[in-house]
Amino acid sequence: MPTTSPKPANPSSSRGPAAAVRRAVASVSPTVTMWRDGLTIIALESREPSRTPDYLSFEQAQAAKGIEVEEAPVQTVPTVDAATGPLPVLLLGGDTIIGGAQNRIINITILLKAAAKTAIPVSCLEMGRWNDGRWFASARPVDYAMRSMVAEQVTRGARAARPGHAVPFAADQGAIWHEIGERQARAAHRSPTQALHDVYDAEERSLEEWVRAFPMPAGTRGIAVGINDRLVGLDLFDSAETLERQWPRLVGSAASALLDCQRAIQVGAVPMPKHRHVDTGALGRMLERATTALTDATVARSVGLGHDVRFSAPKLVGTALVHDRRAVHVALFRPA
Repeated sequence: MPTTSPKPANPSSSRGPAAAVRRAVASVSPTVTMWRDGLTIIALESREPSRTPDYLSFEQAQAAKGIEVEEAPVQTVPTVDAATGPLPVLLLGGDTIIGGAQNRIINITILLKAAAKTAIPVSCLEMGRWNDGRWFASARPVDYAMRSMVAEQVTRGARAARPGHAVPFAADQGAIWHEIGERQARAAHRSPTQALHDVYDAEERSLEEWVRAFPMPAGTRGIAVGINDRLVGLDLFDSAETLERQWPRLVGSAASALLDCQRAIQVGAVPMPKHRHVDTGALGRMLERATTALTDATVARSVGLGHDVRFSAPKLVGTALVHDRRAVHVALFRPA
């Protein structure tokens, strides 16, 4: 399993990884708010300049044969190997890979080194299959609720590691399998291999309609997502071009979370929300909590390039990848 030693954050430094995340968070402001049937999408702009990506997205790299993801020589659930071509490749925490011996979720955002093989931390999304499959393809991200759960689990483990000890970037596999079972039950959809993607496949046509309903406004650098009356997540990128590639995937992830929430309400697993709109102060509160939490961030070398930054507070879990003094990707979540 990939591990790295944590480095304590230095809140007083204006050049450290936590400070780069703080600057990115402080630069955010909302531009356009869109709503449909309980789903709120807030487009975000940034005062920090947008950069031309010096990396490929996972999908770009796969199309250009610039990445191969395969099971490790000795197959294990928690890691797979990614071999890159001549350019770095950005993998986002919450993205999924299908194939291999089992479908997996990528636990953390990683900027893979060019022309290198890297063991990446993953978790299983398919309990009932373990075969001789070897190669993986890029697939959709999990929904925001599942992303939030995995981010919270990984952050809890990272923050519990003592200085000088390894950070495994591992999630709670048992909790993930339990959640998949709950989702399949709510969707009245059982699969022979208990694969989360079977639930997602049944939603695919509906998600396409949601993506068309929420086009990306020009100049957008980030996206915040509300489910009924709760602001549940936020993603911010160093490049508008990167977000443009990820926008449909993130909107689909948000819509999928709403659909599961609606099913949970129908079966009585969660209460009916008091409102169907996020209140106007929710974004400011999330950003303020993130700024405060960053004073006690946990910073560790990522398994690829740069640093992994993790921070938490009541009603907030935050993660970020920082490379070359910039926050490549910041993700904020409000845990359930």
